[in-house]
Amino acid sequence: MATPDYDIKSTCTFLWKIENVNYLWLKTSRKIESPVFVVDELENTEWVMHLYPRGCSTADKIGFYLHRKDDGSGTDDIDVYFELAFLSKCGDNLCSSRSVKLTFSKGSSWGFDAFASFTVLSSKQYLPFNILTARCKIWRYDRKVAVGKCFLAGTRVAVQRRSFYWEIENFNTIGCNDTKHLAIRSIRNEILVKFDLNLTSEGRIEIGIHVFDPNKKYLFFKTYITDYKGCSRNIGAKEFVWDDCEKAGTLTLTLSKSELERCVTRKADRINLMGDVLTLYCECIFSTRIVSETIETIDFGIDSLNITIPAVLNVDELPTNGVVKVGGLPTDDAFSLREDLGSLCSQDVLSDMKLRTNTTTIPVHTQILGARSSVFKAMFSNDMKEKSQGCVDVTDVDDETVRRMLLYMYTDKLEDLPWENVCQLHVAADKYDVASLRSKCTAILQAKLSPTNACQILSLADMHQDKALKKTVQEYIIVQRKTIFSSEEWKSLMDTNLRLAAETMHLNWNKD
Repeated sequence: MATPDYDIKSTCTFLWKIENVNYLWLKTSRKIESPVFVVDELENTEWVMHLYPRGCSTADKIGFYLHRKDDGSGTDDIDVYFELAFLSKCGDNLCSSRSVKLTFSKGSSWGFDAFASFTVLSSKQYLPFNILTARCKIWRYDRKVAVGKCFLAGTRVAVQRRSFYWEIENFNTIGCNDTKHLAIRSIRNEILVKFDLNLTSEGRIEIGIHVFDPNKKYLFFKTYITDYKGCSRNIGAKEFVWDDCEKAGTLTLTLSKSELERCVTRKADRINLMGDVLTLYCECIFSTRIVSETIETIDFGIDSLNITIPAVLNVDELPTNGVVKVGGLPTDDAFSLREDLGSLCSQDVLSDMKLRTNTTTIPVHTQILGARSSVFKAMFSNDMKEKSQGCVDVTDVDDETVRRMLLYMYTDKLEDLPWENVCQLHVAADKYDVASLRSKCTAILQAKLSPTNACQILSLADMHQDKALKKTVQEYIIVQRKTIFSSEEWKSLMDTNLRLAAETMHLNWNKD
């Protein structure tokens, strides 16, 4: 058998960034699948990567496979060889494995059952900011057609974090028959999680955890105590993964009751036990579902709009989400603020104004809306009818867009949305002058540009005088002119806005 030439420059490269991979709820033999990438030069076949983060057959090894979908192409078998790799934040191979010539039929998979040790998922080399970057390179075995293409894909796991202090009163006199309770409740006062602290007959401290929220599939629970210097000490951490079974589990603290009591008097590791009250600092990290999947294609040798093909997505530039450490304890003040303000959003609690859409009425708070929007600020500061009536009519924006705009105004959160929904949100942000939301919508639309939507986004930018977005779209259209100028979308633009089409064509003429 001939040795594959891995030095061939013409390859199909697939980069897959998985955010919050450590918080996947998958058990052994369960996989996460990448977005689908379609390779024209491989007979229009469809491919995905399969990752088994907790092992395909054994829990201590990560499984990694290339899978050909049971696609609609007419090709039954195709011969390729490939390389799978995990990358560092600088794009270096941290571990990789290569195949010999393999035949992929429809629906078949080839890969490595023990690609890497499970311990790599706890390494900052592999997971800066808890992002794993996996790469697959594919070569045609027959070399008949050059495969010059790169796919950049992303998958993000939804994560919710909650932290709280739990004061255990009468700790010195607690016995085996005593139970201390604490509950996390929703804004509707429903119990989401219940914690029960018990003392075993051996004097060990156990915390029973019951999760009632059906959406939560994974929990990483940590608890700390604080010494007399204000420094924290981890006394228990455990992860729980649930399928559809009862969501319950138990964490046993690393220190027994007698050991904790001795720490009160021992100066070297003295803890605070004020007034017979033990205070635990607890952190919960929940994951619920995959909230977004994205993919884009870059053809080698084709001019693009300031796009370079990175070895790996640059995580050094990612924000740290405002996480700092105080007294050794990780905190996220911005997250807490967003959670607290988000609990007010759409809830009739302390509200002093209403937004009336076509189908519903939403309670809001003038102080928050006025701080985020100059239009609302003018309404509520002056003697306008909206102020006197206590209601603002928002009938030219659909209900879902209003809800998304309010969510952003209260929490600074912006959901991952299709470009069409981002356009609607851009219109609302422009009308009510929510400047930061408008800027974020502009950035998202720039990132989501494609030959099929460029004309619609150009019309939006022109109508709402978004100069930055308009300039970007026009430059993109010039780069993709062969595809776009012959499209039905461009013909429609010439019918509806001949001035804008002529202006863009003039830019193309000047460029040439």
